[in-house]
Amino acid sequence: MRGHERLGYGTAAALLASSAFHLVVYAVDGGGWDGPVSWRKPILFGFSFGVTLISLVWVVGRLRVPSRRAWWLVGPLAAASVAEVGLITLQRWRGVPSHLNFATPFDAVVSAVLAGFAIVGLIPAIVAVTVLAYRRLDASPSMRLAVRAGLAMLVLSQVAGATLIANGRAKGLPPQVTDLSIFGAAGQLKVPHAVTLHALQVLPVLAWLLTFSAWEERVRTRLVALAACGYGCLVLVSALQAAQGRAPADLTVLSGVVLPAGSAALVTAGAAALLPAAATALRAAGTGGGPRPAVVPPGRKEAPSVSADR
Repeated sequence: MRGHERLGYGTAAALLASSAFHLVVYAVDGGGWDGPVSWRKPILFGFSFGVTLISLVWVVGRLRVPSRRAWWLVGPLAAASVAEVGLITLQRWRGVPSHLNFATPFDAVVSAVLAGFAIVGLIPAIVAVTVLAYRRLDASPSMRLAVRAGLAMLVLSQVAGATLIANGRAKGLPPQVTDLSIFGAAGQLKVPHAVTLHALQVLPVLAWLLTFSAWEERVRTRLVALAACGYGCLVLVSALQAAQGRAPADLTVLSGVVLPAGSAALVTAGAAALLPAAATALRAAGTGGGPRPAVVPPGRKEAPSVSADR
């Protein structure tokens, strides 16, 4: 493992540990889950930043770039992730909102620093990794498609996050008074932000699970494409609902058509990946972790064995 990977994975592990710790704190301390001052924020932000950093470090490790450039990608991502989660956690322990809070000079500085790390550290590095992944990613065709689609949606997640902040600034009200993520009557800007954020985990994991199947690489790539289209439908529905000021469950006719279609595509691709992977795990458990039997693709006859004394 190279130095930048140790830094990235170690930082991500610390963020996930912080998320788990605050989950215990929430279980003991209680309190509401929603609202601008809640243990939800250090829990979810720690988890999301942790798994996203793991995904990005993994992608950087498969880019055909020099080690120095990899450091310039991972270093800002790790620093910005720690700063964002650390300041959000600090504000929760202080009992005040973290974002768009200008109640005191210190709170105003925290809000400005959160925005600054996102603008200077996170977004440029994410865009750079995305551009390089479309040019220098060393992976199979199915994994390349999964990573590139996931990264494209991660870039959209940054746009959704900026839209969420802009909506809060436009309201001009303190976060203690109103939910700054609500657009219009009931549109939830957090939903498209969250959905696009985690495509980089869902699609590459699905592509990896497909490697345990007997499908040829051409079929795996098509299944990943189906999953990416299905996931894109979920993103589209979440964005349409929020843009129209509708609650996530208050579906329009268009959303009511696109959502089941996208879900069906994603479930189909997921089943094609999960079932063979589960069968492989069961075989390995049954043989005590012995050698994995050769898998013969559908439609191809297994070659006859040759006896040892022939």
